[in-house]
Amino acid sequence: MASAHHVPASTVDAPGVPFPSDRRTPLTWSTAAIVSGRTPTVLGWHSTAPLSPGRLRLFVACDVRDVRRVEAVSAGTGRPLGAFDIRYADCHQPYDLPLDTEAVRAVLDEGVRLTLTAEPATEPLWIFSGPEAPVERRPALLLDAADPPAPAAALHRHLTGLASVQSFGWMEGCVLDALYDLHTTFPGDTRAETALRDHLAVYVHGTRLRYEDPRGRPANDRVYGIEATLPFAVVAKRDPRHPTLRLAVESWNARTDPHGCVKDDPTTAEGCYTVAYPMAVLAKATGDTRLREAAARQLRVRRRRLTWDDDLYLRLLPDGSRVYRNWARAYAWYLLGLVRTLTELGDRPDTDDLWDEAARAARLAVSRRNAAGIWDCYLAEPATGAETCGSAGIAAALALGVERGRFAADREGVVAQEAWEVLCDRLTPDGWLDGSSPSNKGGEELQRSGYRMLSGVGSGLLGQLGAALTRLGAVKDWTR
Repeated sequence: MASAHHVPASTVDAPGVPFPSDRRTPLTWSTAAIVSGRTPTVLGWHSTAPLSPGRLRLFVACDVRDVRRVEAVSAGTGRPLGAFDIRYADCHQPYDLPLDTEAVRAVLDEGVRLTLTAEPATEPLWIFSGPEAPVERRPALLLDAADPPAPAAALHRHLTGLASVQSFGWMEGCVLDALYDLHTTFPGDTRAETALRDHLAVYVHGTRLRYEDPRGRPANDRVYGIEATLPFAVVAKRDPRHPTLRLAVESWNARTDPHGCVKDDPTTAEGCYTVAYPMAVLAKATGDTRLREAAARQLRVRRRRLTWDDDLYLRLLPDGSRVYRNWARAYAWYLLGLVRTLTELGDRPDTDDLWDEAARAARLAVSRRNAAGIWDCYLAEPATGAETCGSAGIAAALALGVERGRFAADREGVVAQEAWEVLCDRLTPDGWLDGSSPSNKGGEELQRSGYRMLSGVGSGLLGQLGAALTRLGAVKDWTR
């Protein structure tokens, strides 16, 4: 079966703008600046690819904390091709511009000029430019294939390559968990294990850790915050004595408040998944009872601080207010954290209350599905629109809970399987999950606006769901 057809730009001619001195280019992939004014960034192609409709794709290479608009025209005749609407983008975020066949012809014949509109941009937009990056991560045309792959197979192909790498922390952690699950679910298929090694090698160099924080600043051999410790779950599963694990433990100790909650400033639902879960993995691997108790404590204190009647909040702020009520990704982090942490801790009477809480939250999630069979950006608020990334995380948690025997196969299991089918229909031909709300650094107004984009995190969460459903026998081998 044919795969998605990527045609990377042969040349990238960009203004000679220096990369910000306080930030660092991720990995070793080259970057190019797109600026406002009279100096465009010009992409050129030397390709005889067959003509078809498709999309022009760019990847953001440095954190964006505002709204940008990139206008695209053909480089020769100036034919308008459209504009990229970029809002509060994270590093590694892809953006697509749909093109019809004639527009693709113009791009291949003439190339593309890219320019930032003058307002409101004040800084360059940085994109990956190649040639060190994988073909899928360069500025490229993604052309429609006559015989496209099945969506789930495209997802597997995407996840099991370096093109699915995300920023180190919670984003990459979602992908690493998917790769680990795929490796253990399909032991005869080496692609996931190879990709897992390749992904870890991007950031873990012997005994050293090299990465950038969410603002693009170097964060070598330190942990920038609680969201950064999720990848250590897979590190610990593979080698519980790996030297970098001390960085996670030291960070948890330094960020523990008087009530035993590991947090940055607010208390967040993310900590159920990014703190409690890797703690539990390490506790299981090493037999550390102190870590085991700390992992369970993370769940209990968050249950107390972030739930109110039948509502779940993403954050409890220092002033006592709660925000992001029933946000889909808050549910994903809360449920995934509960189920994955408790699975690692094992079935013991001292965690029965937490399994009861997981079942309660799961029932609420199931009761708040939308008419399409997934979840809105804010659960049971249809005006906020369906949101695929949070939906994939919720469904993955439901399937994992069924696998553990704690949720009902004829309720949560069926819901998870139905969500899988809906979400697979939202995959691009090369396996990116479409329909995700952006990073929450744009605030609740942006979350409620209906703005949607592609999500590498969503692809990772969907991979976790597919692996769990495969182990349950609810879906057949979807990797080919």
